[in-house]
Amino acid sequence: MKKVLIIVAMACILPNSSSGQNTPADFLSGYIEVDGGELFYETGGNGDNIVLLHDGMVSHEIWDYQFPLLAKYYRVTRYDRRGYGKSSDPQSPYSDIEDLNKLFLKLGIEKATIFGMSSGGACAIDFTLKYPEKVNALVLVGAVVGGYGYTSHMTFRGGHLKNPALMADPAKAAEYFIWDDPYEIYSENREARQKVASIVEANLHQPSDRRYYTPPERIAARFLSEIKVPCLVMVGEYDIPDVHAHAGVISFGIYGSRREVILNSGHLIPVEQPEEFNKSVFRFLRRNDFFDILNRKGVDSAVQYFNNSFTGEPQVPMFSEAEMNQTGYEYLQSGKIREAIELFRINTIAYPDSWNVYDSFGEALLKDGQKDLAIKNYQKSLEINPDNDNAKKILNELKMK
Repeated sequence: MKKVLIIVAMACILPNSSSGQNTPADFLSGYIEVDGGELFYETGGNGDNIVLLHDGMVSHEIWDYQFPLLAKYYRVTRYDRRGYGKSSDPQSPYSDIEDLNKLFLKLGIEKATIFGMSSGGACAIDFTLKYPEKVNALVLVGAVVGGYGYTSHMTFRGGHLKNPALMADPAKAAEYFIWDDPYEIYSENREARQKVASIVEANLHQPSDRRYYTPPERIAARFLSEIKVPCLVMVGEYDIPDVHAHAGVISFGIYGSRREVILNSGHLIPVEQPEEFNKSVFRFLRRNDFFDILNRKGVDSAVQYFNNSFTGEPQVPMFSEAEMNQTGYEYLQSGKIREAIELFRINTIAYPDSWNVYDSFGEALLKDGQKDLAIKNYQKSLEINPDNDNAKKILNELKMK
């Protein structure tokens, strides 16, 4: 067994770029022993834990455009499941769920946000159902869920897969999915095809003996409502219809989950549209962080988190305009005027082109007796939207006093 840990150099990708300027960073890689085999992993960064699970074709490198970027803000771990990449092929009965749990235990991960890509998403769901105390949130990308099933359209890839028998040959199967399948990678994403081809070519394994695979104890589709953590469900615009159907089932089953369709992408969103993927992910993660801080530590701490994060990457909003507006009014209506003012204020920073945020900010300032500043915000709202009758009414009333 390989037990020696080695330091490897990686590249930190800028938040708004999937290529281009890179900054070197060091990450730790190695192997952990599991029952009857070993798993390769890489880890880096500090902070709250994120664990990345790859799909059913591409190994841990599917996250090349996310791993170093996320590690700037979190402690991130990615690994190869059995039969993929640098991990060993199954030689005896094993469970993907228990392998993931062993990874948590060996690396000292008490709790993490789990990213699951495709079949890795199914594993993330199964893991969450068995070990809910170990999961902070889920990011499910082109994910499927056990128990929902597939149509013949999925099996024959909408008629494009003329000879399903070639799936038994890893090289031929990879060639089909990378170059011929219209759903795996959107036809316009040529760089993504080349990248996936290079990854798969270097990591071909023989098909795993399914006799060794131990399925989950429960059928996940029936128990999705038990999952109570924040969940982002992402699917590519051109992904196969069955995956869109699974995304709908998952987002319906997990209460409060957020579903997004990523344009100009097939199944492999992280390598096809890395910039859009990264923005969506950071928006989700930072929203979770912001509201967690707001609920646990209060408005001042949450505003400080916003100020620190927004200054560094203003292109990634951590809440929607409407969501923060509603939150501000909840504080205002409960008599917490100072706190409401702070929340409305950061909404004007996040959405400076919205007339509504200045209108709401003006209302809170007026309740606090800050008449002059309230007038400025109502005037700003009216500049953006000359048809804002509420601002006109308030300003006229203030002039008469």
